[in-house]
Order: sequence, then structure tokens, then C-alpha cells
Amino acid sequence: MSKAVQEQVDQLFIAVKDLQSLEEIKPHCEKFNEFINTNTNYSIKSLGTVLSRAGFYKKFKSLPLEQGKNAASVPKHDAQGNVTGNELKHYVLLLCGLDKKDWEERNETTRVSDRVMASGEDGNTGIEVDPDTYLEVTEKLLASVDPHELAVGLIAATGRRPHEILARGKFTSIDGESYQVNFEGQGKKRGEKPVFKISTLFPASYIIERLNHLRNDASIKELIKQVNHEFSGDVAAQNKTIEDRRGNSLRRVVQEYFGGRGNEEPLLNFRHGQEQNDCKALRAACACLVTERDCRGSLGAKMYFAACFLGHITPGEKISDSDLKHITTTLGYSDYYVTKPVGFPDGPLKPKLSNIRVNSSDLEVIRHLQEKLETPNHQSVVRELINSYSNRKDIALQLQSAQQKVAQLEAQVKQSQENNNQLEIQVKQLQEINNQLEAANNQLQQEKAAMETTAHLPQTVTLNVTELDSWLEKKVIEVVNKVTQGIAIAPTTTATPAKVAPPKEEIDWQAKTDAEVWGSKATLAALEKIRRSYQAICLYNDTVATVDSDRLAITNQALRDLSGCNGLLVRDWIEQHKDEIISHNAKFGMENKKDPSNPASYANKGKDTDKILSLINDEFLSGEAFKAGRN
Repeated sequence: MSKAVQEQVDQLFIAVKDLQSLEEIKPHCEKFNEFINTNTNYSIKSLGTVLSRAGFYKKFKSLPLEQGKNAASVPKHDAQGNVTGNELKHYVLLLCGLDKKDWEERNETTRVSDRVMASGEDGNTGIEVDPDTYLEVTEKLLASVDPHELAVGLIAATGRRPHEILARGKFTSIDGESYQVNFEGQGKKRGEKPVFKISTLFPASYIIERLNHLRNDASIKELIKQVNHEFSGDVAAQNKTIEDRRGNSLRRVVQEYFGGRGNEEPLLNFRHGQEQNDCKALRAACACLVTERDCRGSLGAKMYFAACFLGHITPGEKISDSDLKHITTTLGYSDYYVTKPVGFPDGPLKPKLSNIRVNSSDLEVIRHLQEKLETPNHQSVVRELINSYSNRKDIALQLQSAQQKVAQLEAQVKQSQENNNQLEIQVKQLQEINNQLEAANNQLQQEKAAMETTAHLPQTVTLNVTELDSWLEKKVIEVVNKVTQGIAIAPTTTATPAKVAPPKEEIDWQAKTDAEVWGSKATLAALEKIRRSYQAICLYNDTVATVDSDRLAITNQALRDLSGCNGLLVRDWIEQHKDEIISHNAKFGMENKKDPSNPASYANKGKDTDKILSLINDEFLSGEAFKAGRN
């Protein structure tokens, strides 16, 4: 809904920015108010925040104002409600949004006091933090290779906001300080760029190294590139977009490691009025721990220290008493306390460094690579070069092995060809033997016929035909044995060579059009339908969908509906491509939070899947897929 409000604010601004009379401006304001009243259900407390995020007040305050044309003079009040003068306000600000009474009601909140005075199970006000447990979980997250877990670990160890860790913040070391860094890039400063010292729960060098590792992650780089392109020059909009797009992933990690699952006891009892996955709780807990560890003194000194750590007061500047009013903001983060001492945990042991000598020209190359690879030091460049060499060596070994396999296959093919040639020779020999056998058999039949003809003539010698047949057959077999080099072959029918079926032509389905693929019922064509459906959903989520409610999780049902293939075939394909599917769904927080490693458990609840699939079919599959959409 906030996106719809943003669009209405932009339309209102474009429509009235050049108008110079109340009569012209008023109808546009009435239309805007009608949309807010009929299409949203924001309370007075939340409407002001939503309009502010949409740039409503900032846009119209930026216009040149002329009394009686596009603005009116209204009384200006101080904090006690006394009139201190007059100010010009654009007609839109007077006719839309909140009036003075609404603002007063909005600002009368008890959220901070309720949070600070909330009682725990032991009857004490506030929430106790166990330093040992908190540091143990944070250390595990800092060592993670998952960018979302690492980001949450840095938030928990430094107390910075998510967009400061993901994009804006920069840490530099301080000489002589092991657990403090200089920090710049704080959000919510409206153009200011303060640089101030903050404490860290882990060694400063380790924190800087892990932040550099996070920023080198390909997904983080792509996210920053996208928001810079979409909101060029608008840092506030960029920060909000970064937190919106990574919010679900970070909250999932906070819930898993700090909030507790199901009936499990949470490692960090979250604050009054907040969910069990809010990063602000880590910010408040970190402020509590570093204040207890690094600040010794009065209660006022601790409050001042915490305010400086959280950035509510900028240290190093001359602070007037009126500036101390910002400490009331710090009170909203002061609901945690500790009863155990907070230690100084060590980072992981680093390998011992040694000196190496290189030529000056090689040193320049190393420096160039350090800048190109964005590594923190020279030894990191050397490590990258060693890894690159190792990878190339592995590739060379794999290539050598592949070449050996190719040679073996060629030898097998050659042997097969030789065997085929030998088989052809043997077939010819068998044909010759069969011809000889047929000739011998014909001669035998002729001799038998002649003997039967002479049987009626006077005989001087009595011949036994059966014995003659046996003798002739024996002689024929002896002749055959000599021809076949001792291989005994019985006189049978003529042998015929076996028929060899021609090889079946393989079809490259990836080169076929969508119409050709979906028009075929071949098994390989079905696999290509599923693959193209998966790629189409990924492309839609990355380029077309703008908010989480528009995106479609990759599930068995979605692939089955879009491709039109059998569910069992889709299930097997998902199992073979499990890692890619989990990675894509997790990128947009669409995995099953209870069982993220099982893509079969994913679902698209509460979404108009038919509408989304129809759009994907038309945009990316030439309208050939999704039978329900075509019907």
C-alpha cells in the first residue's frame, strides 16, 4: 500500500507544482484525500510517517512559495504552543495530510516509556542480556560465509543500522585502540557526514576485515549498483530500498539465532512492542554491552556515552544544553541491562606474517591488483594469486585427465573399428564355407541319386547307402575344418550378417523455439519446458516484479502449471537443481522459514498465481506455456 501512496504523492506533486491559485489546487487535494480515506486504513500516528517516507512534505517545501497564489501564511508555534510568528505553507500541506491537531495527537505516544518501564519475569524493569551468550552467537555469525548471517553479525557487534552495514558505513582503525574504530556513513543525518569514534564488541581489525569481506560479495555489489541506478542522488531513498530488499533475509537470521524457534527460549529477549526478529533490538543490546564495558562513571556519563555510540549526539562537536534533548531518543534504546561483566573476546587467530622481497615493478603490479581486487593489504593480494595458481593447477590436472580419457576413447573407437573389420572378414569366410558346404551337399545328393539308379542293375558288390552318407559327411567336415583352421562347423543353412540399426539422430531442444518445444511430447522436450519455465520465473522476479507480493516462489506447483509437465518429472528436476532454486527463493525471502533446505515445502500463499503465471507466459515464453492461462 505504501507504494500506491508514493504514486499518488508523485501524481499530486506533478499536477499542482506549477499551479498558482487555490481554486486550481483544491480539486487535486480533494482527489488525493479521497484516495487516502477510501483506499487506506492508516491511523493518524502512522499516516504522517507514511507520507514523510513518500516525500510528501519535502516535495512541497522545496517549491518557491507566494502568499495568495500557492501558499498561505499560518501561525508558527514553539514547543509550549505559544505563537512565535508566521510562516508560509503550500496549500497542499494545509489541505492534505495531517492538521495541527492530528500532529499533536500523533506525537502523544507512550511507546518509549512503556518499553523502559516494562517488567521482566524477575519483577525488575528492563530486560537482562547475557553477555556470554550474546557474544558467542555474534562470533558465530561473524565467521559465517553467508552474507546475510555476516551482516547480522556486524550489526550485533557494532550497533549500526542495516543500510550502514550493507552499503554506507566505513570503519577505519585508530592507533592504540584495539576495540574502537572511526565510523562514517551514518544514516538519518540529512546531508551531514559526521565521523566519530565507536566501540566494537570484537577486535577492530577483525570487524574491518569482515566488513570488507561482506562488501566484496557479488550479491551486495549488485544490490548497491541497482539502487544507485534507480535512485541516483537520493541517498535516503537508496537506504530505504536497501533495507526493504534485504529486510526479510536479515530478519530471518535474527529470528533464527536470537529470537528462538517455536517453543524454544530466545537467546535475546526482545523489546516491548517489537517482533522477535527486529534488528533494532541488536542495536540496543550492543549499546548496553559497550556502555557497561567501556564507560565508568555516573548515570549521566553513561547516557551521554550511549547517545554518542548510537549517533543521537555527534561527539567531537561543541554540544549545547539544547542539543542534549536528543538523549530522549537514546532512552528508547535503554531497556536492556547486564548483571555479568562484559569481556573483550579475541578474533580468530591470524597466520604469522613473513617478509618477502620483490622487484619495484612487481610491487607496482601488486598495488594495482590490490586496488582492482579491493583487498585490504598486500598479503591478501598474494593470497589471491596463490589461490589463482592453485585453481589453475587443478584445472590443468583436470584437463590432463580429460585428455587421457579422450585418448582412451579414441583407442576404444579405433579398436572397435578394427573389430568391425575383423568381423567383416570372418563373415566373408563364413560365406565361403557355406558355399563349399552347399557344393559338397549337392555332390552328395548327386552321388546318392546315381547309386539309387544303379541299384536295379546286377551288382557284384553290395553298397550300404547309410554308410556312404556317413563317410561323405565326415569327409566334408574334414574339409571345412581345414578351411576354418580347426574350427568345427556343422553343415547348416547359409549364415547371413546381422543387420545394424542406423544411429538415432539427437535433437537439440535448447535451440528450438517455444512453439516447437511445447508442441512436442518427447521426454527431452518436457525437460526443456521445465528448464525454460524455471528461467522465466527467475527473470520475472529479477526484472519485472518490484515488491515481494508480486514475486513468485519457485515451487513444484508453479513449474507444473507453467510447463504443463507431469508432477513427478517436475519433482525430479527440482531435486537435481535444488541449490539454484533455494538460492533464488532465499534472495527474495520466499523460502520456507521452518524448513528452508527443502524446496518441496515452498508455497505461494495469498498470491494470484494464475495472474502472475499468465504474465510470465506472455512476457518470456511466447504465450506457448501455462494451459490455464490460454484456456
